Amino acid sequence: MRFLYFVLAFMAAMPRIGLADDETIQWKEVGGWSVAVDPTLDNGCFVLTSFDDDTIFRLGFNFRKKDNPLYILLGNPNWKSLEKGKHYPIELSFDQSKRTVDARGLDLAGLKSLWIDFKDPDLVEAFAGKLSFRASFRGKQIVALGLKDSARAADELLACQKAVNDAVAKQPAPPQSKDPFEAKPGTQASDPFDL
Repeated sequence: MRFLYFVLAFMAAMPRIGLADDETIQWKEVGGWSVAVDPTLDNGCFVLTSFDDDTIFRLGFNFRKKDNPLYILLGNPNWKSLEKGKHYPIELSFDQSKRTVDARGLDLAGLKSLWIDFKDPDLVEAFAGKLSFRASFRGKQIVALGLKDSARAADELLACQKAVNDAVAKQPAPPQSKDPFEAKPGTQASDPFDL
């Protein structure tokens, strides 16, 4: 029980980082990478860094999507023509490994971004220890980034997520309502009494 209180107190005392979401809680800095927790993604940890050309790279866990629990977010203020909600075929490569993915356009507080969901549980391993990351759209390179200290960042990402998962697992379950007429979140009922 002490560990749970320690982790929750530690997370509450950490400074908030203001990229893309004011709700994120910083965990640690590792070799130029911020490691943080995003409560809006069901307490998914992520690593984040920015580059000289103002490109933002974020890789993390999104537990709101059980089928695609990992993601990469790429953003750059110069990508003004990206359309929110539009899908873009993007070719990604970590060092020499390549894959084509479906990216969705986002506008995060004025930062035009691409959100890419992944089913591949090996994404963190593909990122760890790699030297470079590139992304292309329609054959044109849009991002070429060096991934200095990515192995350390990946290790800390996994350590963060383990600590958060352990702390959440130790929290008591919320009390069950004894009111049979209480609405259940996300329920659409044909029976007017089944709220």
